[in-house]
Amino acid sequence: MLACGAPAVEAAQSCPQVSYSAERARLNKLLAANAFSRDESTFLLKGAERRLTELPQDRLNAQGAECGIQAVRAFVLGCVNETLPDALKSVRTPRAKSGQAYWGKANVSRREAGVIGMVHACRAAAMEAFLSGP
Repeated sequence: MLACGAPAVEAAQSCPQVSYSAERARLNKLLAANAFSRDESTFLLKGAERRLTELPQDRLNAQGAECGIQAVRAFVLGCVNETLPDALKSVRTPRAKSGQAYWGKANVSRREAGVIGMVHACRAAAMEAFLSGP
């Protein structure tokens, strides 16, 4: 979460100049570069997209409304792209199963769990920066 704090603060000062499709493609490339299988990548990209569509457009604060929901969603993916490489380096035995179920998949690998954790941390940072209360 700390890794996402600085980008959230910077983004709150101005709308992020990011493209959702470009950030999604960048994440797909990052996963491939780290030897995620096609099935793993598909699972992770679809799960991330589901979490991003859950960001409520009707709760955008003034900054979020100015930027638009697609920019906020792109910000989340950009945050994941920036923070994920270091997070993956810290995962010991990355292909080992975690014993945990996330996003409807039983026993995800440790590296899948790392990606999922980064998506949630970056989403939380975006919610803090661009959404108003509950």
